[in-house]
Amino acid sequence: MVIRPIIPFVFDSGVTLDSKFFLLASLMACLAAVAALALAGYCSERYETDRKKTALMSAIIAVSVTLIMICFFGCSATAVKGIILLSVLALSSFEDIRTRECDDHLHVLIAVAAFIGTDIKSLPEMILAGFFAGGIIVLSKLIGKGKIGGADIKLAAASAFLLGFNRGIFGLLVGTVLAVIVNLLKKNRKSGFPMIPYLAAGFSAAFLMSG
Repeated sequence: MVIRPIIPFVFDSGVTLDSKFFLLASLMACLAAVAALALAGYCSERYETDRKKTALMSAIIAVSVTLIMICFFGCSATAVKGIILLSVLALSSFEDIRTRECDDHLHVLIAVAAFIGTDIKSLPEMILAGFFAGGIIVLSKLIGKGKIGGADIKLAAASAFLLGFNRGIFGLLVGTVLAVIVNLLKKNRKSGFPMIPYLAAGFSAAFLMSG
């Protein structure tokens, strides 16, 4: 698996790159920023954070994710899917760090986004990936005597469902290894830690891979 090269956007004949590409890219970035600002208001009230700082960080993350997706996939359905996935992973990570919990509707949103621009023939592989990734986390939970939460299982399953088998398992492996390495460096290894941020990093990287 390798990192995808930046894919040039292809336009209809007679349409220049500057006019259409930057218009669509700007529109997508603006919509992402507006959605982030609306979500920031909800997050600041629920988690009692500074409203202005939360709004600023949310907008920066949303616009950054949007521009990254556009650079890799153009103004396409794949880019929209990536924007939703990475944004939800970022929010899930924030929730896990603050509360060690993650709302179920976020996992559902990832699963729904999986169908954007997806060939229905890929559905069996997607289902297999979801069950396999979720099963690995369940097994880890049993071995770790309950230290892994149910939100970790659902997020791993939903993300693998969206990514497919190869990229889903790759993302799960990267996230798990990253979590192990970082927490081996901690002084107090017996204390729990939020797993979702590590899984989010792995699945985000996997989305940008081609297999």
